[in-house]
Amino acid sequence: MRHLILSVALLLAAGCGKVQPQTAGDETYQPAVETRTMLKTDSMGVELGDSTEVFGAIEGLVTGPDGNIAVLDRAACCIRIFTSEGEFLRQISREGNGPGELISAAFLTITEDGTLILTGDGSETLGIHAFDYFTGEWITSEPSYGSPPTCLEGAGGRTYMRKSLDIDVSTGEPVIVVQITLNEIGAEEPLVVFLEERIPFKEDMSAIISLVWFGYDLACDFSDGFYVSPRSTEEAVVYAYNETGAELFSIELDLEPVLRNEAELESERLVLVAKAIAMDNAEAASSLEADPYKPLIRGLEVDCDGNLWVLLGGSSQPAFEVFNSSGEYLYRVVLEGEQTDGHSWKFNFSNDNILAYADDPAEGFQKIWLLEVE
Repeated sequence: MRHLILSVALLLAAGCGKVQPQTAGDETYQPAVETRTMLKTDSMGVELGDSTEVFGAIEGLVTGPDGNIAVLDRAACCIRIFTSEGEFLRQISREGNGPGELISAAFLTITEDGTLILTGDGSETLGIHAFDYFTGEWITSEPSYGSPPTCLEGAGGRTYMRKSLDIDVSTGEPVIVVQITLNEIGAEEPLVVFLEERIPFKEDMSAIISLVWFGYDLACDFSDGFYVSPRSTEEAVVYAYNETGAELFSIELDLEPVLRNEAELESERLVLVAKAIAMDNAEAASSLEADPYKPLIRGLEVDCDGNLWVLLGGSSQPAFEVFNSSGEYLYRVVLEGEQTDGHSWKFNFSNDNILAYADDPAEGFQKIWLLEVE
């Protein structure tokens, strides 16, 4: 029953549609005037070998304040800590439903003070789970009365951004009420509401599962920069907010929708199948079909200088457009070499490291890449 509740709750955790800006302070996006190269410097993960070096299903990774790397492995129901050279240091949590244990988990993030936060089921709680990065101790598990929050992003102190939702049936037709908020571990109510949107519920299983995991992209630094972008095939826009929730500006990118090729369609379908199984909804797997179009934007990150990196969704080769904290365009960054699995790469910028992994890796097993910009 708990798995069924998790499946239904996550099915409803969807954010879609267009977000209307609250101010007229739009920034003009200019064509790239400079292109920089992102280089692979090292990797972690093997196909066969020591169990600490084999990743079953990566669902998030971050760099801790000490420079070591925390990896959330859904298959192992734990977080593993490694040095940047790939040496295994310790494990946080394990499979189970006792205090500090996990049954399922996703959306790992880390706050400024070193609190690891993830969404999942465990510790007899469906919701948010928090651990101390330094000691590995379980801090708390906070229930979600409805869908578990998703799309987590660590912020200053012990705060974090998240996407939450509720279902409103007061009009007779179910409407999903989506909120992007700033929350703090231990606080019952959001500290700030950046965005609220009401979306008619649509029973397209592929679209719903995709939106559960990828409905919005969020990013923030550890001070006063907060960014939200709806993952859409129709518009490419990023909204910037300050710490009070006031919209500062929006960035609109003039991008054309790009069709997925046959290999990308099948890869995306397999990713959706994996996500459906993770949600204990395997019966839907046979009917899932990927959206023929790629999202225009599929990721946001903030670097150590406070610059906003916008991951473009159209190119199979991972490419970012980079803006400063005022929304001024700086340059483009492109990952070196041909990447046949580049369309499924996910990135994390935290504590001065740039990390990435592929949801559908070309090697057939997941690796973590350490990157730097030339």
